[in-house]
Amino acid sequence: MDFRLIVVCLLFWSAPVWADTMDRLDNINTLLYEYPSRALEEINKLDNISSPIKLSETEKLRLSLLRCETYLQLGENQAAINIARMGEAKAKVLQLESARPYFLNCMAGAFTNFGDYRQALPLLDNSIELSRELKQAQSLINGLRIRGIIDTQIDSYGNASEDLRLAIDIFPELANQALNWSWPPLAHVQLSLSQLLAKRGEFKQAYTVIENALSSEPLKGKVKALVITQLANMAQLNNLPTSDTLILNAKNQLPELGSAFELAQSYTQMAQLEYLRGNLRRAIQLLEISLNTFKKENKSLEIIRTQRQLAEVLLAHGMTDKALALMENTIALGVRTSRYDELVICYEILSQHYEKNQNYKLALKYQIMRFNQAENAYNFIKDTRLLQLNTKLSKQNQLFKSETDRSIASVNQGFGVKSGYLILLTLLFLALLFSFIIFKTKQQAKRIIATPEPNTKEQEIERLLSNSKLGGFPLSLILIKTLQVYRDDLPILNSQLEKLLREQDVMLNYSDEEIVLLLPYTKEKGTLKVIEQIKELMTPLLHDKKCQIGYSKMQQQDSLSSLVKRANIQQLRHSKQHKVAAE
Repeated sequence: MDFRLIVVCLLFWSAPVWADTMDRLDNINTLLYEYPSRALEEINKLDNISSPIKLSETEKLRLSLLRCETYLQLGENQAAINIARMGEAKAKVLQLESARPYFLNCMAGAFTNFGDYRQALPLLDNSIELSRELKQAQSLINGLRIRGIIDTQIDSYGNASEDLRLAIDIFPELANQALNWSWPPLAHVQLSLSQLLAKRGEFKQAYTVIENALSSEPLKGKVKALVITQLANMAQLNNLPTSDTLILNAKNQLPELGSAFELAQSYTQMAQLEYLRGNLRRAIQLLEISLNTFKKENKSLEIIRTQRQLAEVLLAHGMTDKALALMENTIALGVRTSRYDELVICYEILSQHYEKNQNYKLALKYQIMRFNQAENAYNFIKDTRLLQLNTKLSKQNQLFKSETDRSIASVNQGFGVKSGYLILLTLLFLALLFSFIIFKTKQQAKRIIATPEPNTKEQEIERLLSNSKLGGFPLSLILIKTLQVYRDDLPILNSQLEKLLREQDVMLNYSDEEIVLLLPYTKEKGTLKVIEQIKELMTPLLHDKKCQIGYSKMQQQDSLSSLVKRANIQQLRHSKQHKVAAE
């Protein structure tokens, strides 16, 4: 009887202790996004050998995860990668499969901060797949958020929007998860969505999203500083009267940041605001402070971005020699580290600078270099995506083979001499099953292709690109430059192009000086024939000027913007070849 009483007392005593420990870990998860330096102090206290709180193996594993996420916030990416690798290995040993996607996310986040998307994307795909299998809403939200950030950086806006909006929709599911691990605040995901919308030029929607993030929940520390800075940026781009007040609020949040790295990051964002407002001297001061910090901490990607931003401000301020020397140094560092996306921006800044100064030869040179780097960036991501697809196919084939081998082994064991017939029947059944799956897939693709036309031109284009990928049919894009056509003649050109196109083709005024044609079920040979017909139509409208037309072919990971970029590159190369031939 006494023994039972002792056990009951221990149970009553241990329950509140366990609950208190879990609450403390939950608080650290919140704290690491608000005040990461303080969160690290709390983690060190719990992890100390002299700590009065004795953690279970699961709690120790969670503490390692929180340390990993804290290091990400403090910019200690290599340390985060090391902890994530050890954490995932320990999760396998402890048979805690539910913990694995969280460590994969942390590792992917660190590689993303390094700009190494090739290693980050496969990790995120594995994490998201595991999260769905194991019903881990917390890791699914974070994985979708990080993948959305990467897709935003590589101009895959459709995928990014889908991931980020899905992550926001999943947030109510957090309450249903039995065991907490780690999750980002909702404001972080809304911030990423706002940045995506801003990059697409949708400044009003970006402002609305980030304004909702600020008003939906009480924010503190670093999260609040990031949200208010983004809100001030969007208010400035929307020319709202509240922008000055918001910028002042953003500056007042800077003392809340607890490390030099976080402060340097915020200074670069504040410098962008000052640049937009025309306060060039203040922008230069902030960027120089940030650059010194990044150099001390050896943050190569941040150095490239800050130097590029500083060079742009110096050019605007008239300090041309200093700006060009800094830009040259930035380009050399970008080439050395294969930062194609940053090189694209650097060459664009230089091209615009020389065009403004009427040095059109150098402007064209840097524009061509910009397009070359854009193609390198596209090919880099395309190879990464293909590597992912090959990995998935390899896993599926391996699974299919192992299942087949198991079936054959069981047949052999059970039926002895007659096993040959049964193996044959098994393989025949699998072949029929495989044929049925292919048939159903084709039928589904046909149904997708036969869907009614969407309401807007943008939706129609998105649907057309999606159908091309799902159905596997060819699609070509033709880019027509209309700069040489008189404004009054543009309606005539549009009318003639509409008569030339088929019913399923799509025409879009991509910009004031560009018309885009999307031709489904059209290979390169057919595209070239259409281009010749367009040239015949345009010749009377060009008044002896050259016709500028480019084209590109649809590939699996393409978006509209990447198709247009490649068509631009093709057109520039074609013009350059003709120019060299003429000389």
